[in-house]
Amino acid sequence: MEQSLDLSAARKHFKAHDPIMYHLVKQVTEHKNPIVLPKPLPPRAYFGAIVSSIVGQQISTKAAAAVRARLVARVGKLTPRAISAISEEDLQSCGLSAQKTRYLKTNADLWHTIPVRSFAHMNDEEIIAELTKLYGVGTWTAEMFLMFSMARPDVFSYGDLGLMGALYQNYPLKTHWNRKLEQTVNAWSPHRTIASLTLWHVRDNEPVILSTYVQAGTDGDARMS
Repeated sequence: MEQSLDLSAARKHFKAHDPIMYHLVKQVTEHKNPIVLPKPLPPRAYFGAIVSSIVGQQISTKAAAAVRARLVARVGKLTPRAISAISEEDLQSCGLSAQKTRYLKTNADLWHTIPVRSFAHMNDEEIIAELTKLYGVGTWTAEMFLMFSMARPDVFSYGDLGLMGALYQNYPLKTHWNRKLEQTVNAWSPHRTIASLTLWHVRDNEPVILSTYVQAGTDGDARMS
């Protein structure tokens, strides 16, 4: 199932279906630090990506980077064999909690049951179902894996608070307008990953800019539930 991120196609789609997102994408591609699209990792790197995701749970980006650096220094490449070979005490000495240590050790044992070599031929839902069999891997982690490790083009995470916050800031939506919210997100398909990356970039780098399009005529739609 060959898929790829296509910024040019996404811009054309947004221009036709969502002027707010089209404007946001234009903004982030012209930014002094423009949006960077993920590149797919080879399957041999998937386990390391999952390890990094677990390491980073509930701690700051800076702290996660430090723990991961100590872990790599201790075990070398983040492979199931390397994690299986190191003791729990040594893992915790890298800064991992007891719970995260158990997750990594258990997942190293389970990894051979996950059909990572077949992921390229599986759809997003099938991959999420496989990854969430692992310990410490929920739907959000699996969605981030699809975006950043596989560069799948049509992923959006309703469970990402930063992403949802950026959406509400830049669109005339209210938190209880579930149908309108889903219509907005679905209109980005099949380029929801680029839309997500755009919203994160705007949140981190730009002021809210919804007013131009709200005042230009989306006010009526905004009042629809």
